[in-house]
Amino acid sequence: MIYDFDQVIDRYHTGSSKWDNVEARIGEAQALPMWTADMDFACPQPLIDAVVKRAKHPIYGYPYVTPKFSESTIRWIDKQHGWKLKPEWLVFATGIVPVFNTMIQAVTEPGDKVIISRPVYHPMAFAIEDNGREISDNSLIYRDGAYTMDFEDLRRRAEDPKAKLMLVCSPHNPVGRAWKEEELYQISSICKENGVVVVCDEIHSDIMLYGNKHVPMGTLGTEAMKKNIITCFAPSKTFNCAGIRTSVIVAPDKGLREMLNSRFKKNRSIQQNIFAMPALEAAYTKCDDYLEQLLLYLENNVDFVRDYLNERMPKIKLVEPEATYLLWLDCSQLGICGDELAGFIIHNCKVGISRGDSFGPEGKDFIRLNIGCPISTLRQGLDRIYEQYRKRF
Repeated sequence: MIYDFDQVIDRYHTGSSKWDNVEARIGEAQALPMWTADMDFACPQPLIDAVVKRAKHPIYGYPYVTPKFSESTIRWIDKQHGWKLKPEWLVFATGIVPVFNTMIQAVTEPGDKVIISRPVYHPMAFAIEDNGREISDNSLIYRDGAYTMDFEDLRRRAEDPKAKLMLVCSPHNPVGRAWKEEELYQISSICKENGVVVVCDEIHSDIMLYGNKHVPMGTLGTEAMKKNIITCFAPSKTFNCAGIRTSVIVAPDKGLREMLNSRFKKNRSIQQNIFAMPALEAAYTKCDDYLEQLLLYLENNVDFVRDYLNERMPKIKLVEPEATYLLWLDCSQLGICGDELAGFIIHNCKVGISRGDSFGPEGKDFIRLNIGCPISTLRQGLDRIYEQYRKRF
């Protein structure tokens, strides 16, 4: 099947958080939405067909997780990442963010510390603070336009007796790093040595650009290291079906798995959406061609942004992405940051971006731009920014 990613689909009046709720979320009704991490592409046709088929049955009763759900997941993760999962390792959840909260509740106590590496996906910080735990910020190192981990700082933080958990983002949102095997190994090794459990969010693991490869963190190191990790996958970013609300948690260690399931039951948050079953099964068994074509389109969009910035707005620098459809743009040469930078892009340029400091104070000079859209939409957004940029800078 050939997919038309150039097609502009009107998403207004569909209950879309990205399009219908833009004023409430970013404060500018006229902004072109290029912020939250869902794409403006149609879902793959086999996924649509599977959901429609189930929707045509006139009863939407309580569902249960069938063996096919596990088989589809095992097939996809093996094909994509070469990781042969066992069915008993799998826990199915309504999303990955609930897993952050659930594991924080399960393995830490109020006042304990949870390590994250900012700038990072902000619900990680929200989950820590909302549960009365303390953020231990192992800030990424930004040097010469690229990001690396600070392993010396990580070791110091992991050695703190109050540090009980680390939330890892791989590939990293928002900076677009596809962490390499040796980097992930170091994270895992340091955490295991110090009794710090790892939850690794790998939701963007299929969106690998320019030949970069994803390495599941749970495949590395000793058996003890592997069992210290809970890995999170979902079809939502890959196949643009976040509203279906389904994800897959891989927990090889029986103790951690039982701890996770027990807390899910206490929170009454284990029940799947009835449409999640056919959606995940179709996505993970019938939509390989969609991803292949999507990656080529996204790479073309990245190339377009890079060329556009170099030619017209050289004071805005692209942090070269290795993965994801979310671009991290360095605006430090503009001489504005934080509220002023966000206000300029959102209110003056009328482009709805994610403000960089929402991912941590390290992001005050940056914005995050979602390029999971037709190139005509992307061009419109960049043209809006350029129109104000040329007047001011």
